[in-house]
Amino acid sequence: MPETTSKIATLPADDLSRALALTQADSPTAQHVGLVGNTYTITVAGRDTADRFCVIDMHVPPGGGPGPHRHDFEETFVLLDGELEMTFRGEKFIVRVGDTVNVPSNTPH
Repeated sequence: MPETTSKIATLPADDLSRALALTQADSPTAQHVGLVGNTYTITVAGRDTADRFCVIDMHVPPGGGPGPHRHDFEETFVLLDGELEMTFRGEKFIVRVGDTVNVPSNTPH
């Protein structure tokens, strides 16, 4: 019978230089970006996550959204309202309310 070993993960110490990030999307201090008819509200910025990720509330009107592009980071979308046609590597998908989509880095979408 093969020998089994147990590995216990140890957590690093709490980084006291990091603070809780709390943003209300409708706050006058929230960062809003208007781009090609869409409104993006940054609710959690990279500076709040040690540049690991950010969260953006996106309001995209029918027919809106960016053109085909790619970038060196992952993107995850959670559709809260409406329907979204997404193209990934040339194939079209319909994303519906409640769906979550993760786009790998460097892939055309």
